[in-house]
Formats: sequence, structure tokens, C-alpha cells
Amino acid sequence: MDDDSKKGGTTAHDAPPAPPRPAPEPTLTSGADAFRTLLRGRDTPSDPITEAPDGKGSDGRIGRAEFDTMGRRQDFFRSVDSAPKGVSIARPRIVQDAALVVFALISAALLAIPELSRVAIGLEIPRDFVGFSADRLNAVLPVRTFLLGFFLTYSVFAYATLGGKTKLALLFILKFAIACAIVDMASWASWRFAAATWPIHFQQFLVGMAGLAIFPHTLLRNARLPVDSGTPNRRTGKFHEYALVFVAGLIAAVIAIVVATVYEGQSDYFRSIALLGGMGPGVFLAQQLMTGQLAVIGWVRNMVSRRRAFAPPVAVLIPAHNEAHQIRETLMAVDAAAKRYDGPVRVIVMENNSTDETAKLAEATLSTARHITGYTVDISKVPGKARALNRGLDLIGEEFVVRIDADTTIGPDAIHVAMRHFANAKVGAVGGLPMPHEDEGLLSKVRAIEVLLRHGFVQVSFGAFGGIFGLPGMFVIYRKAGLDEAGGFVEGMNGEDTDITLAMASLGYRNVSDPKAKFYTETPDTVAFLREQRTRWFRSLYHVVAHNRSTLFKNGSIIGCLVLPFTLLNGARRAMMAPLLIYGILVFTVYGNVYAHPGFATVVAVVLGMPFILAITVLLVWRRLDLLWVLPLYMGFRFLRSYYTLGSTLSLIYPAKGEDRSVVAGKPRFDGGPGAKPAAGEKTGG
Repeated sequence: MDDDSKKGGTTAHDAPPAPPRPAPEPTLTSGADAFRTLLRGRDTPSDPITEAPDGKGSDGRIGRAEFDTMGRRQDFFRSVDSAPKGVSIARPRIVQDAALVVFALISAALLAIPELSRVAIGLEIPRDFVGFSADRLNAVLPVRTFLLGFFLTYSVFAYATLGGKTKLALLFILKFAIACAIVDMASWASWRFAAATWPIHFQQFLVGMAGLAIFPHTLLRNARLPVDSGTPNRRTGKFHEYALVFVAGLIAAVIAIVVATVYEGQSDYFRSIALLGGMGPGVFLAQQLMTGQLAVIGWVRNMVSRRRAFAPPVAVLIPAHNEAHQIRETLMAVDAAAKRYDGPVRVIVMENNSTDETAKLAEATLSTARHITGYTVDISKVPGKARALNRGLDLIGEEFVVRIDADTTIGPDAIHVAMRHFANAKVGAVGGLPMPHEDEGLLSKVRAIEVLLRHGFVQVSFGAFGGIFGLPGMFVIYRKAGLDEAGGFVEGMNGEDTDITLAMASLGYRNVSDPKAKFYTETPDTVAFLREQRTRWFRSLYHVVAHNRSTLFKNGSIIGCLVLPFTLLNGARRAMMAPLLIYGILVFTVYGNVYAHPGFATVVAVVLGMPFILAITVLLVWRRLDLLWVLPLYMGFRFLRSYYTLGSTLSLIYPAKGEDRSVVAGKPRFDGGPGAKPAAGEKTGG
């Protein structure tokens, strides 16, 4: 690399000649080995680096003390994207821990209020604050108390002034009280005018769903979040999409009713213990049958979509920040995939403000590649992955862009398989199955179950009716015309990968997730790394939805009217899972004689039921029986994931003034909408 490129320029190269490959490179068995060689000084191996107190060598190079045993910087996973300025705040873990402790105390106090009032002053306050029900003093599961305790706790620990916390608490209580009143009044009206009694389970189910909706609604309305991008919303509701979902749901419901009727005794027992995560067996069976039908249709649709050969030139865009330990494997995998692909493959590495030897290793590896048709290594001191990606787009003239994260190794057929979908001009983006390297410890096996559930089952079912709005940025191929039309990658917020595919969907493009296109990602191996990753991922939900809020309930789009609301409800459920576990134990151990249930089976069913059975089913479908023994660890990991989800919501900022709630997250390539001109992070009114 020449001196200019080292200062922040770009080095472009034509394709290197075919074999023979240079001899020294094959001796480096991994990126970590390659990095250690550079750290020692490959040209002068006998000249060790002298360590200085600040971690730098006496010659100004970075010393070994700054790196772990794998050749990584100790904090390699942290960047400006860990907590984007203006729309998030990095908070210590003690905040989440304290929130869970306070939640337990508040919940215990709320549960005691009806009992103490009855004993101390003779005042009958309905248990779980149920206003009207044929069985108002015998609520089986105190759902309202749980939600009230959760809302109050969140308000106490939200990042806001005292006035802001008070306002947030009042908003939660007011909205929740209105929802409870509506449900109870409807129950009374049904009993009074139609002689029909609503079971208390049904009332609690409706109140629970209202609570799940209130949480994201309040966050989106009051937190400081990106302003709407102004991307044109051309996607409209299509009859066949809704019809497919309706028919699948109807068939599933009929089968579930038949099964519940034939096995009435067993169904009554399961319903009594709130089996499968708080829902009855009929609802659970119907939900899984519906999703299963859609997954089969989605799989068939993928097979049809990739039936035609299609291999135009592609540009592989790789943003890289402190990835010296992994970049070599990533680039070698791209070269192997280029061998299987029938069209030209050019590679562009966007080195992004690294403090290790990422650029040198990228240059050394690419110079020995045998199957790519050219490469560029661009070096910049401007931080931010989205900025690196947008700079990279300026260097690309090909019609298709393959985005790969620098810690990802793609399968040899990934580009070949994914590109075939683009034979359909309506397809805007294609992703695959983000499997972990399963030799990286138990957490990687837990992650494998998570991936197979989310991307190998649910995401495929969404594809059946055109409901995919987000594709993981670790590996995704874009139609560049769609990227340009959507304005490129948003800067200054989390979730730029989901944001761009959601914007392209709004423009009318179809997103595809094909598990046949496999790629392999790095699994966090430290608690700090895992917490940073998951906090960033889960916070992105609110950033992305706020940045595309005009998509919600617009034009009848199935994404805006069905999939996005479902995702928000699921995000709220995930944030509440860890508190729910604490609450279930509290109710069972302290108030077990007050709220009648068969016993500990209730707590186990609510906590483990539905996800456990679903996970077993998916592993059987994928023929991954080797992962069945990891399922108990996965069930525990779900609560750790909930813990991080709660932390991500607590990292949102609640400003004192309404005009400070909106922040422009810039799209420098977009010439329309409020995000076009201002710089990322600049505040705007509204």
C-alpha cells in the first residue's frame, strides 16, 4: 500500500494473476495468527516490541498489552455505533440490576394492597384491580399488577429528569387505566345486555395485550428518536397477501378446535395452568400451525424464486473496524464464493477508523486472492459503519452490492444462491441464514438454536406473504438502484441494515430471506461483548420504527399494518420476560394461597412452555438433533436476552422539552425528506 492510502486514501487493484499463490501466506492458519505476525514485525521477527506504560511500543506501534489472546483489541467491539450520540446513552449494568430489584419491591407492595386494605380497614379492593368480572375476587394470574409494577419501575429508571420520570409514569398509568376500564366495561355490558359472561382469563388476556401495546407506543411518543425519513411509501395492501394469512389462520383454527374438542379433558387442564406462555392450548396450536403453513409456503416460494440462473457483476462491500483477528478468513471466504459464482466479483474493504492492523491484513490477503476480479482497500479516520458503507457506495458502479461484515465468513454458495433471486426485477434485497461458528463454545450453540428459530422458521414464514422488512447486515445483497432510491444507509442511529431494507420495502421492492444462502458469524465470547451487541440490536427496533414511522398503518401495507406492530409487541414482551420470571416466583412463593392455581406447574408453563415446544419442533425440522441437549441453556439464555432488551430500552433518552424529542438521522444520498440535508445528530423541532 502506498503512503497516500495509509493517510486515508484508497488503493484500487485489478485482479491478481491466477496461481501460483505467494508462498508465505498459506503458513498463516488464521486471521489471529496473521495479526500476531504483523504485531511481531514480519520483516524483522527478531526485533520485539518494547512495551510502554500506555500500551504503545517505544517505536509508536501498538503494544501487545492492548490485545487479548486471540489478537484482538480488548475493546474491539466498541465503536461510535455502540451508543449513537443524541439518540441513546451508555448506562452501566447496575441500572438494570437495580431496576429488577426495585420492580420486585414495587410488585410485592402492589400485590399486598388488596389484602392489607381488607384486613386493616375492611375495604374490599378487587384483587388484581379487576373492576368487573363474574369472578372478580379470584383472578388466576395477577396480570394488571405485573404491568403496573413494570411501568412504574421503568419510569423510575428511565433516563430523564425527575419531572420527565413523573410524566412518563402518569402517561403509563393513564393509558393502562383506560385500557382496563374499557375491558371491564365491555365485560359488564356483555353480562348486562347479552347475558354472556366473559371468563376472567379472557379479560386478563385483553389487558395483557393492551399493556404490550402501551409500552412501545409510549416509548415512541416520548423518547428522543430519529425523525421520519420521508421515504415515499409506495407499498399498498395486496389482497392475496392478506388472504394467504387469513386462510392459513382459518385452517389452523379449525384444526385446533377439533383437537381441543377431542381431547377436552387434557385441554382444560393445560388451560388451567396457563400452558405455553400464558395462552391456552388451542391458541398455541393454532399459532404454530399457522406459522408452519406459512413457512412451508415461504420455502416453496424461495425455491421458485431462485430457479433461474442469474450472475451479473457484483461488488462486495466490507466495512471493517478493528477486525484484524478475523478479516483474513472473511476475505478468503469471499474468494472461495467468487470461484462458485459465474459472474465477476470485485471486493471493496472500507477500513473504518481502526486502531489495529486491519488494512494491512486486508491488503495482504486480497493480493493473494485467485478468483476475484479486482479489489480496493479504502482507509478513513471518520468513525461509523454507515458512513463507511455510504463512502463505499460512491466507489461502486456495479448494479448489485454484496454487503458483508468483516467478522462474517460466507458459505461458498452464498453469492451464487442469493443472486439468483434477482432475476425477478421486483426483488430489492436478499439475505440468508446467519449461523454462528459452532466451535466457539456453548454460547455459539445457543445462538444456533436462536438463528434456526428466527431466520430458519419465522423469517421464512414472513416471506410467504411479503412480510420481510429486515435482513441482517452481516450478509445481504442489494439492488443498487434500490439503495440509491432509498437514500443509502442512515447515519447516526442503530439498525442501518434493517432501516434500508424497510425503506426499500416501502418503495415497493420485495425482500427475500433464503436459508440456503448460509453465512457464519462471530459469537460474543465475553459478557461485555454480548451486552454491547444485544443492547445495540434491541435498541435498533425503536430507532428504525421511529425513522420509518410513516410506514405504520399506511396504505394498507401488510408490513406497516401487521408485521411492524407484531414486532413491536414482541419487543415489549421480550423486555418484560426477566421481570415476569421474578414476578412469577414472587406470586408463587408469597401469594400462592391468594391467587389460586394448581401449583408450580403454572410458573413453569408460563416461563418455558411455548418456546420450549416450538424450539424442539424447529430443531426436528432442521434435523439438528445434536442441539437438543442445549435447549435448557437456550431457555435460560432467553432471560439473559430479556435482561439486555430491558437495558436497551433504558438507554433511550427522554428530554424535558417536546421539541427536543426528534433528531435527524441523516441519509446523505437521499434528496427528499427531512433527513436529507442536516447532519446526523442535528436536532429538529416536533
